[in-house]
Parts: sequence; structure tokens; C-alpha cells
Amino acid sequence: MKSRIVVLFMVALLASSCTSLLYSNHSPALAQVESISRSLTPTEDPATGLYGYLGDLGLWVIKPQFKSAQSFSNGMARVLVGNRYGVINPLGQWVIQPVFRSSVDCDEAMGAIRKGRMLGIELWYAEDPATELYGYLNHLGAWHIPPQYENAHQFDSDGFAVVKAVGAGWGVINRQNQWVIQPNFNYSHEAQSALGRLKR
Repeated sequence: MKSRIVVLFMVALLASSCTSLLYSNHSPALAQVESISRSLTPTEDPATGLYGYLGDLGLWVIKPQFKSAQSFSNGMARVLVGNRYGVINPLGQWVIQPVFRSSVDCDEAMGAIRKGRMLGIELWYAEDPATELYGYLNHLGAWHIPPQYENAHQFDSDGFAVVKAVGAGWGVINRQNQWVIQPNFNYSHEAQSALGRLKR
């Protein structure tokens, strides 16, 4: 029992300080995280209809608080809070904040963590509910490019995204949020076509 408490403490310490390192394939702590997470079962609480995680003794290890919850894999599990997806570790701590509207995007972000991707290499467009503007999230669910566009498309494999500037037209930015094509096109497909010609 003491060794399990020590392992849980180590996992908490690692998770809070170096999330990407913890979930890389070469992390020695990953085996311990996997061992703990295998003993957690996503379960619906009949009283509330919310999901949490039961341990092997049938007690709540992570209390019911999610609209849905997936099984753990590589020490991470996708959960749904309200209408947003995020990812937790076996201690119930957020690895990816619940900001993704799409479960597919959330799974892709989880994959980026597993692969040990650098922040900002893979980005997902998202609408900020407070401002109704679009920006780009990194794989930890934080804004890499703050919400500032009226509309936005996903980055392509070359690192370019078609966006609509506030009060202006459509253009193209790179991952550093610099204009590659000025926002003077009336339609997104026009900016996309211009980008295609530039890339030839």
C-alpha cells in the first residue's frame, strides 16, 4: 500500500511538471502510470448520470463528474465536460483542458502528446465562446494563437491556414501567426487557390 501511495505521488509530481515527458514512449514512469490506470474502470453513477472511475475495490477513485468517460490508454483518458472534450491522467488531473468540441480533435491532441510533439507543431482551430472569434489550440488545450479571426480553417501539412480577419477579407497565416497572404480576398476558396499557386 505504501509503495502504491509513493507511486501515485511520483505520478502527480511528474504530471504537473512535465506532461509531454511523462507520456513519451521513453519515460520510465509510463509503466507505473499504466499499472495504475489499468485498475480504473469508467462507470456511470446511477444517482447523477455522471461518469467517474472506480478502482479495483469498487470505490470511486475519480468521482463522477463527466458526461462521458473513456478507458485509460497510455495513462490518459478522454472525458466530456459539458460539450467540451479534454483528457485526464489517473489522478483525475487535466492533461488537456476540456476545450475541444470534437472528440476526434481531442484524440489527435492526445496522440501528439504520446508522440512527444513540440508545442505549436500541431494546431487545432477553435471558437472562443466568450468572444465568438477563432484561434488555434495546441495539444495541451492552450491557445497557441489567441482568438482573433472571424473564421478559420485547419492548418495544412505545410503549416498554412486560411483565415478571415475581423472587418476584412480572407488571407493565409503561418504557425507563427504571420500573414503569408494578406487578408484581401472576398472568399476563403480564393485565398486557398492563391496559396495553392504560391506552393507550386
